[in-house]
Amino acid sequence: MRTFKEQLEKDFHDTFFNLEEFAELHRVDGKEIPVVVDNETLLQLNLGKTAYSDGIFTDSIMFFVQRKYLDYEPVIGQVMEFDGVTYPVDNVLSDTGGYTIILRGNEG
Repeated sequence: MRTFKEQLEKDFHDTFFNLEEFAELHRVDGKEIPVVVDNETLLQLNLGKTAYSDGIFTDSIMFFVQRKYLDYEPVIGQVMEFDGVTYPVDNVLSDTGGYTIILRGNEG
């Protein structure tokens, strides 16, 4: 019988990052890997789109990725490529087995 923590880790890998459930393939730093993009939550947190006085918007991306797919530990301020576009890392949270990463959109 699995412990609660073991079951949680299994669900994390088998359900949350399952390509038939929540995950999608995206190119991160040149590697196509499964991630879960959650821009709706980002918008609800008022972090996703910022309007400037001249009406120009910036777009940010929030996604979840398993540690095993990155060759490094992401840090705030570093540059990451996401689907061919380069973004600075605005925030990183370390979760069980993975990271929540917010990339700051380019300011127009």
